[in-house]
Amino acid sequence: MHTPFRLPAIAAGLALAAMSPAYAQVSFLDHRGVKIELEKPAERVVTTHTSGAIAYLAVDGSADHIAAMAVRGKDALTSAVYNEIFPRLTDIPASAVTEGFVPNVEAILALNPDLVMQWTSDPKLIEPLERVGLKVMGWDCCTEQQRRDYLLMAGYASGKIDRAQSMLAMQDASNAALRERFAATPATDYVKILEVDQLADQIRVVANSSQDYALSGVANLAADGTEEWWRTIDVEQFLVWNPSVIIIPAWATDLTPQSFYDNALLASVDAIKNKRVYKVPAFNRSPDAPEVYLTAVWLAAITHPDAAAGGFRDTVAAGYKKIYSADLTAAQIDKLLELEANTPSEGYTAQFGG
Repeated sequence: MHTPFRLPAIAAGLALAAMSPAYAQVSFLDHRGVKIELEKPAERVVTTHTSGAIAYLAVDGSADHIAAMAVRGKDALTSAVYNEIFPRLTDIPASAVTEGFVPNVEAILALNPDLVMQWTSDPKLIEPLERVGLKVMGWDCCTEQQRRDYLLMAGYASGKIDRAQSMLAMQDASNAALRERFAATPATDYVKILEVDQLADQIRVVANSSQDYALSGVANLAADGTEEWWRTIDVEQFLVWNPSVIIIPAWATDLTPQSFYDNALLASVDAIKNKRVYKVPAFNRSPDAPEVYLTAVWLAAITHPDAAAGGFRDTVAAGYKKIYSADLTAAQIDKLLELEANTPSEGYTAQFGG
């Protein structure tokens, strides 16, 4: 079991560093409980995973200090609007790993990085890097607290902890507003949903993710209290559950609401009969992105349209301005909100169109 990341310990480490020039300029604990010390904020960072790239990009406010990524991470960052906000992303080498999360040690060494971000799930992923003298920041997965830690660790490493903390404060304020909104709603009255990312003979549903569906006044019918992220079910179980709303996660790029409307076997499901199948906005493509808090606001709006406050496009624009210092265009917001894919679905264009 990995040592949990504890903010008080990190804060204490920073306080010690500030007290004496004998200490490193940057000092904090990673998810292993290992103290990371840097003479100055990291200017050449290699990340083997998408989470690190997004967190560092957001907190640092620039792509200039990311020296290399993994192929999967680069694909994720150049397929949304990130590359439009940070054009340099297209030029960053995708050489950090050989396969999966196995580090490409030779390529990473050649880049002379100040810091390498790597998962802690397998010691074999970190040991080869440290054996050759590279400084590694270990990241664990995938609780909500660990995702908050990603921003904090990126904040300490980049020397921009204030930016990281302000992003977390923005997330907290948004979540608090949702909690207040649904505080008086009994759980029995939550809108019943399913989140589906594969639709074939067997149907795969998201069961036990780290997302707090209650924030949005909804209940995930597939949740069973285990640690299994996904469950595979058949059509019969889908019909028994009969969700009022179906959502398609952003990473399921081959599925659209129309995929469900065209499925004759599921035609009697309430969500499909009533055209209440929705593609989750693209800002949820990585659950570790700092803007992912917007998903709970969006979900509340589509499941409780009569009580929706409106102005969600402005909320998205404000979030991206805060996090990425970006002034999104109307077309970029349309793209993020999956406006085209969601056009056949009930009320979507009226609620979220420009």
